[in-house]
Amino acid sequence: MDGASFPALMAPDAQIRFMTAGSVDDGKSTLIGRLLLDAGALMQDQTDALDPDYADLANLTDGLEAERQQGITIDVAYRYFATPHASFVIADAPGHEQYTRNMVTAASTSDVAVLVIDVTRIVDGELRPQTRRHATIAALMGLDLIVAVNKMDAIDWSQQRFQEVERSVERLAEALSLRHVRCVPVSARRGDNVVRRGGADWWTGATLLDVIKRSRGKSDRSAGPLRLPIQTMLRDGVRRLYAGRLESGVVRPGDTVVVGASKVQANVGRVCIGGRATSVAVAGDSVALELSDERDAARGDVIADSGARYVRSIAADLCWLDEDAWVRGRRYQLRQGALETQALIEEINFVRDVTDLSKRETSSSLNLNDIANVRISTRDPILADVYSSGALGAFVLFDPQTNQTCGAGMIREAS
Repeated sequence: MDGASFPALMAPDAQIRFMTAGSVDDGKSTLIGRLLLDAGALMQDQTDALDPDYADLANLTDGLEAERQQGITIDVAYRYFATPHASFVIADAPGHEQYTRNMVTAASTSDVAVLVIDVTRIVDGELRPQTRRHATIAALMGLDLIVAVNKMDAIDWSQQRFQEVERSVERLAEALSLRHVRCVPVSARRGDNVVRRGGADWWTGATLLDVIKRSRGKSDRSAGPLRLPIQTMLRDGVRRLYAGRLESGVVRPGDTVVVGASKVQANVGRVCIGGRATSVAVAGDSVALELSDERDAARGDVIADSGARYVRSIAADLCWLDEDAWVRGRRYQLRQGALETQALIEEINFVRDVTDLSKRETSSSLNLNDIANVRISTRDPILADVYSSGALGAFVLFDPQTNQTCGAGMIREAS
């Protein structure tokens, strides 16, 4: 739980994407408001409109009218700010159990999770169920965890109370196999230990923002295998170019690649970014590739390295997002990158208890917010990247008749 596992500050211009989560009224929206305020990310009229004691910081983030009326966060909201060391994208996830599915959406685009805990609501170190649920989802999605122990000013910055929470977090982290967890005592309303130091003399650790800066985040996707889902084909005179966003890996002119599930081999003749030829493209770039020999490829095919594997059957963790329960035998559409194909949930291996990741192996149904390990078969071969190591290890299921998104999945095994 110390800072040894957190590396030095990131280089300037690095981008860190983190999500925030916490039970209702734990102060998550106030914490984000404080981050934006003290990082200088607010407009002058927003700052002028705040109460002198900054008691209404939550209004800066609870943007929906329904959220303001109910005093809760409903949808995932994205906020942006920057410091001299890095730029930040915050995915603010809902705290209420009803909107747990939205946390999965926020986690899918994040590098690290910040979990807010109201220390005044912790009795004998017992973490609240929704706190455990959020930590579990972060573990399931492969995120490291930073815990902001909030409202420390309300208990006179009691070191004993903070250490009780810290020990409880350690036990939960061990149960969830979370290797990188850090707790920071803060007061979001006052701003202590959020962006600037303050509060207790006994705290000699970093501020919350500094811990976020030092977080490991997900591995650099440029170091991963080449994965370029084809979104469209372009013409440059008589030559065809295959365009899309490079999800992982690096590509250069002269590289040998394979195209689509048939894995037809080709050589990269030209790499273009923004209409101009370049010597290299890295993960995150929107590129167009000219191949030495034109291939019969279409939207949804993937240009990859020779190690790419395609299958028609996968085991996956699936978060059910539809208010209507899963119907056995119903065929859904699976979307992976730009590929769409028909899919069938063959069986439920088990449903996870989202407070501790334990398995309930007798379930025969999937309901809203359930997270289950399932076996899925597909009409067409799909790329068998495992979620923890591949950029295309995630997918969604939707109803082809209503276009309702039914589930978000993470590939765990392929066969």
